[in-house]
Amino acid sequence: MTFYSTPNYSKYLHEWLKRGRNWHIEYGGYLSNHITHNWIALDAAGANQEKMQWWEDVYTNKAANKTTEATATISISTANKLEAPRNNPIDYTEITDANWLNNLQSIRIAFPLYRDFFDKKIAELGLSACLKRYYPALSEGMAGAALHATIHLGWAVDVDSTDMAAEGLAYMATAFQPLATGSIHTKHQLWSPDAPCPIQALKQILGDDRILQLAETAYSLSKTQDYKKLNRGGFQQRLITFDNPQQPMSLFLNEMVTLRLPAVGYNLTTAVEELSVIAASALRSSNNEFFILHGLTSLHAVLCVLPHLDENAQRNALGYWFRALIATIVIQGSPGIKDSLASLDKWDANKGKEKASGYQLSDEQKAWWLQTLKSTTGSLDEHVPKAVYVLKRWAEWQAFSSVSNDVYAKAARNVIAVSEGDGIQDNLWFSKGFSTTSQDNRNRYD
Repeated sequence: MTFYSTPNYSKYLHEWLKRGRNWHIEYGGYLSNHITHNWIALDAAGANQEKMQWWEDVYTNKAANKTTEATATISISTANKLEAPRNNPIDYTEITDANWLNNLQSIRIAFPLYRDFFDKKIAELGLSACLKRYYPALSEGMAGAALHATIHLGWAVDVDSTDMAAEGLAYMATAFQPLATGSIHTKHQLWSPDAPCPIQALKQILGDDRILQLAETAYSLSKTQDYKKLNRGGFQQRLITFDNPQQPMSLFLNEMVTLRLPAVGYNLTTAVEELSVIAASALRSSNNEFFILHGLTSLHAVLCVLPHLDENAQRNALGYWFRALIATIVIQGSPGIKDSLASLDKWDANKGKEKASGYQLSDEQKAWWLQTLKSTTGSLDEHVPKAVYVLKRWAEWQAFSSVSNDVYAKAARNVIAVSEGDGIQDNLWFSKGFSTTSQDNRNRYD
């Protein structure tokens, strides 16, 4: 995989990631445990052991800001936020190669069993071979748990954490959520060399007159008892409506969403660069809308897994991610999409003038990226360093053009910018401009 390169990480990072097993993968009913993700970002910023422990204290307990006009401090209570690892409440089947595909979407029952299964498989096959065998089937459901299962696995693979990877595979299995790709749905094509390029596809898809009505239909349907009883949070319940074959959302996906990718045998780097720019531009233009951010961090996760897959599975994974991104943008009201499309047109025009990709960062630029990531490590909200970490990683791959690196840098600057009057007491939370569906970070999954 010509664009991807492994990161540098400290000798003690894996010991911290092992500690992630001290808590369940979810808490509060359906919220995803992010503790290990931010340990990875902090480690990349050069955090010492005390800082890593600070993050554990902050995240596992209920931390809050105590702010006056003169000072801003953090108060960490003794109330636990995360939940202990769960044991099976019932005598459930063991997961084996004979039945692993028959017990998907079982997060509240089978997660420990799937984790044990994948622990054994990674020990038996090695991580890379395990991904090649099991990820292609699981990637169809990567929209599960608001894309967090995909994120958990991909970030684990990036730093070669087998403990975290087994959790990620188990999470992808038990939170499995396809988007209109099953046999009960209308004909679809995930990707094609003949599809419009992704930027043009975005214009066609998000300029469609049906978009507003689709968002409203998804919202209304998600409030019915059939969806509320799933108890997966408002966002995920809206996303699940896109898998209902009797609703227009699924028909729209299968009619409109096909990702342009080169045929098997051709390099994916150019296509990956365009997708990364789309994710970064969407984040910036939406003013860091919460779920658009997960499009960014989940794309990074998928890209980290691609080197372990065969060429067809690589393309399918990108196709599944693109569908999830489109569905996310639609149900979140297409925040900032006009600005995003305008910036993408500018990027496309400028990239056409550039003679070569593989832009090499200067020492000054490398130092800027490191300092920018370091500036986020005091945030109580882990999504801030996570977003900057991803943008930094893409820039450091040095596989893309200079104009793409400019997009990453602008997105990173916008992530760390604080609105006038907000100050550090907001811990760099995305205070500049939420969409109406994610204004209150206490209810950001709803």
